[in-house]
Amino acid sequence: MTIVQTIETMTQWLNKNVCPKVVLKEPSDENAGTGYKLKRVSPTAFSMFIPTKDKLPSKIKNIAPSITVQLVEGNHNFPGQDGRYKLQLTCIAWNPGTTKSEGAAEFERTTEGWKDVWELIDRVIAEVENVEYMDGLRLVKELGVTFGQFSEDGQISDFYPYFMGYVIFTVENSIPRSQKTIGKFL
Repeated sequence: MTIVQTIETMTQWLNKNVCPKVVLKEPSDENAGTGYKLKRVSPTAFSMFIPTKDKLPSKIKNIAPSITVQLVEGNHNFPGQDGRYKLQLTCIAWNPGTTKSEGAAEFERTTEGWKDVWELIDRVIAEVENVEYMDGLRLVKELGVTFGQFSEDGQISDFYPYFMGYVIFTVENSIPRSQKTIGKFL
């Protein structure tokens, strides 16, 4: 499996096995106040970069909620012929407050939206830790799973009403190589 295949495989696995199990608020940046009509959607997994709104796939309306698979670093082990890839999953949720349909008398702006991204991160961690293989990618459990929130100069990054965090883990796969160079020794 190549580097690109590894990233794409992880993205597809998330879209199939994690995203459908989570439902969060759909963003409405133009109407994030009293006129906001609550709509819940499942996240979408993207590969490497969070697309800008004008570059979203046709069926996707927003960048949130989402999980973006990003390569932190990797290495190939020879002659073992396996590859290890440290992946970061960037998780994004949007939540400006509580709506009437959630029990508020009127729209109520809150800072409790951070809970949505941590619910997404909790689901990602649970799904990843509960499998040995993700479509051919082996979770390197002995290296563990780390997670956190983004910060700048020691302060938690604030993009209200967007909330972000990350999950980092390592996967491993085999790398098929040509037998041509070692054939004379077999």
